[in-house]
Amino acid sequence: MLPELANVYLPLLIATASGFWPSAPEPHFMAGQVEQETCARLTDSKCWNPRAELKTSREYGFGFGQITTAYSSTGAVRFNKFEELKAEHAALKGWLWSDRYDPRYQIRALVLMNKSTYSRMRPLAASDDDGLRFTLSAYNGGEGALKQDRLKCLMSPGCNPGVWNANVATTSYKARQPVAGYGQSFFDINRTYVRNVMDVRRAKYLKEWNQ
Repeated sequence: MLPELANVYLPLLIATASGFWPSAPEPHFMAGQVEQETCARLTDSKCWNPRAELKTSREYGFGFGQITTAYSSTGAVRFNKFEELKAEHAALKGWLWSDRYDPRYQIRALVLMNKSTYSRMRPLAASDDDGLRFTLSAYNGGEGALKQDRLKCLMSPGCNPGVWNANVATTSYKARQPVAGYGQSFFDINRTYVRNVMDVRRAKYLKEWNQ
């Protein structure tokens, strides 16, 4: 059984992915990603809900992809992913902040962000699967952080910087101490994100996606 609202929005995700990224490998990973971003529990009202939000003193994220604005300790904006996505992708230029809960734009943004990130990650990866895992790690923690993690892997004996599992996945400069308000370290958050999307959540969507 899929989450209730997945039955509403999964067809939109499939159609959007087919239109904007028809060559995506294992494209049902994006359904697992929406679940990871919005579903603390599969029965939660936020699960697959375009009005799902995360608010902390450090960040505000919304929607299927939890598009994030991050803040410094003084309240200054560190980055605004909403504005960055609009500037990067012509298909998002008409998206207004007042319409940020529009599921069509949210799903389009998710697909386009994954597509552009994957295009940069795949040449660095040993396989499509590794490319997707690099993409998800970068989506969650930033491309710069993934670059540093791969560099650390490269400098570690026996570590292959083109392979995620048991290689880049285990080498990182990310803090390993739990962060107040999150209950996990930034390292654990990032690695759990990749594992949950790829190994726990995505499989349930394969049959529906292929139909």
